[in-house]
Amino acid sequence: MTFPRDREPPNAVVLSPEEALELVGALEDARDALLITDHLVEVALVSSQLLRINRRLLGFQMPTKEETMPVEPLRATQAARRLGVPTKEILRLALERKIRFVMVDGLVHFPEDAIAEYEPRAS
Repeated sequence: MTFPRDREPPNAVVLSPEEALELVGALEDARDALLITDHLVEVALVSSQLLRINRRLLGFQMPTKEETMPVEPLRATQAARRLGVPTKEILRLALERKIRFVMVDGLVHFPEDAIAEYEPRAS
């Protein structure tokens, strides 16, 4: 596909941390909606995009084997619902290291006990 010179997509897009959090939050919400409706192909595409965004824009690291958790942690959207906050807000808390999180396949997840630890502070 080719575009006229004046209508070509940009070679790069620069996002502020606020814009990156908003984008990641929206993509996490979209991914969860797709999971609920069983649109697996779309979920795979969105998850790979989230993986690239998390690594490149937010500077999170992949987990080591020692960091692997026996209990499955909550996705950002699940944790946000538990705390009654938008997904973007819980991602901001993770970025600011105000709530404990782990990376699973390049995506931010929250251990159950981290949500429990944060709830009293949020009240």
